[in-house]
Amino acid sequence: MTRRPAIASILVAALALAACSKRPADTTPSAVADLIVFGGPIVTMDGDQPTTVEAIVVDEGKITFIGSKADALKQQADGTVLKDLAGRTLMPGFIDGHAHAQQFGTQAVGANLLAPPDGTVNTVDDLVDKLKAFAVGPDVALTGWIFGMGYDDALLGRHPTREDLDKVSTTVPVMATHISGHFAAVNTLGLKMIGYDASTANPEGGVIRREADGKTPNGVLEELAAMPYMVKFLTPITQEGKDTFLKRGLAMAKSYGYTTANESRMFGAMHMDMENVAKRGLIDIDFIGWMDYSNRGELDRSFSNTYTDHYRLAGLKITLDGSPQGRTAWRNVAYLIPPDGQEPGYKGYPAIPDTKQVEAYLDEAYTKGWPVKVHANGDAAIDKLFEALRPVIAKHGVKPGEVILIHGQFIRPDQVQALKSLGIFPSMFPMHTFYWGDWYKQIVGPEQAALISPMRSILATGLHATSHTDAPVALPNLMQVAWATVNRTSRSGTVIGPDERVTPYEAMKMITLWGAEQFGEQATKGSIKEGKLADLVVLSDNPLTADPAKINQIQVLETIKEGKTVWARE
Repeated sequence: MTRRPAIASILVAALALAACSKRPADTTPSAVADLIVFGGPIVTMDGDQPTTVEAIVVDEGKITFIGSKADALKQQADGTVLKDLAGRTLMPGFIDGHAHAQQFGTQAVGANLLAPPDGTVNTVDDLVDKLKAFAVGPDVALTGWIFGMGYDDALLGRHPTREDLDKVSTTVPVMATHISGHFAAVNTLGLKMIGYDASTANPEGGVIRREADGKTPNGVLEELAAMPYMVKFLTPITQEGKDTFLKRGLAMAKSYGYTTANESRMFGAMHMDMENVAKRGLIDIDFIGWMDYSNRGELDRSFSNTYTDHYRLAGLKITLDGSPQGRTAWRNVAYLIPPDGQEPGYKGYPAIPDTKQVEAYLDEAYTKGWPVKVHANGDAAIDKLFEALRPVIAKHGVKPGEVILIHGQFIRPDQVQALKSLGIFPSMFPMHTFYWGDWYKQIVGPEQAALISPMRSILATGLHATSHTDAPVALPNLMQVAWATVNRTSRSGTVIGPDERVTPYEAMKMITLWGAEQFGEQATKGSIKEGKLADLVVLSDNPLTADPAKINQIQVLETIKEGKTVWARE
């Protein structure tokens, strides 16, 4: 969404007209070619069926022509850059439906605690070793904490405790965050820094896990007992440190083809930090922020439908439950295996118990025109969303896309059918079929596991949908997302819900055009079309014609934002 003052636009148009008058008479209509791309499949992602063109022309950050190579080359002028794809594939830039891009820097800087294929942590001892290696490096000084991201108790067999993390250090606080982003484990000093001890009660919407005495914190923190402190303590201390995190995180995003990123749960000063770096010109892709309901007053001051320096605060975030793989997602049916410290019959729990409070947040958002992202994984949490939303719709009417359902992992078939009538845009998480499909078969049973992120069922209602990374849950790898959405293959090689698979074209729509639609930006982004922004990605292969089982092996080679290369693979 490029924006120019009116006078500047007139001057640019006048200069363009003067330049065109000097070109040969056979130049196709008055576009000026800053960039011409040709030489490989150019997949437009426009329309119901795959369409390719030979070439595109870019001027002033926008696509001005698509068509034949011969006609495109007629628009060549002094200074035009000719980009020959040499058989590689050009597609619209990627748009992640849901992620925590402000934390990409934390993932890029901290110790990688992910299991294969994204990391090498298979045991708690591996985790301790990774954190010890980080502890002797220079990046500890950026936050004052030894930290790492991405451990998975489903593969480790348990969460690391304070005793495990005390092996890393007893003199520096240590934090390991769970792959879901809904848990953290800290050492003894970390508990002290947070202020948790045997007398501390569980906060609403969170749990401080205890040792055998039932009182002493064991270092494992759930949901709102963890999340605010993950943000607080893993944010760099200085502006220089914050800039380092931002630059590394943006580089990671661009390396996976992002031209639009979003931070889907902002607390406290996170919005002001983004405004600051945007004003200083440090953001070169579009960045969308979503403010947590606890800080929604910031939306009164800063909500915007337009970008300023590539940044805008786009709406409200409401979280209704937790993580399905962590078994804090709120269900109507009990988990088959309750987590540590819970009795049989445990169903997870709500983050906001009062439905009227949820209704009040939604009513405020509809009144003020704020789009709302609602995190709801369990079917009980989705029931709460519907219950809170229906009186708001009765008052304001259905507003398609005003509410975005995030994750919806355990959504029931009847709830899928209700989405369209309620105007809810679904952004789902089929990447779970790989990472936790086998685990879900154990904790909720094979029938429910087959229905996680039921993408085919959702598309059958006539709705569009997105699939997302939720990074730094795993890596922000949207080709991995597309692969999982198409194949739904677990770590063990089992297909999880074969009837819910989609085509490669549909999967790529979910991270391009439908991603733009989710954010209300489909007029300017998401497909290769004349008049749209030249947000583009060069891929090593065409995901629409490649072996579907190998889509996740396709690499991003170059990321282009508004006609300018912002990242290229060496």
